[in-house]
Amino acid sequence: MSGAPIIQNNKFVGAVTHVLVNDPTVGYGVFADIMIKEVAKTKN
Repeated sequence: MSGAPIIQNNKFVGAVTHVLVNDPTVGYGVFADIMIKEVAKTKN
């Protein structure tokens, strides 16, 4: 997995994927449930 993990209440909930260079407090992430659903699609 690429990106920094997002932890809430001691649980993995997603990953930071992009951070804006001119403002590191703003960025994008992906939720863990979306990652799991995408992996499930590839298991054929």
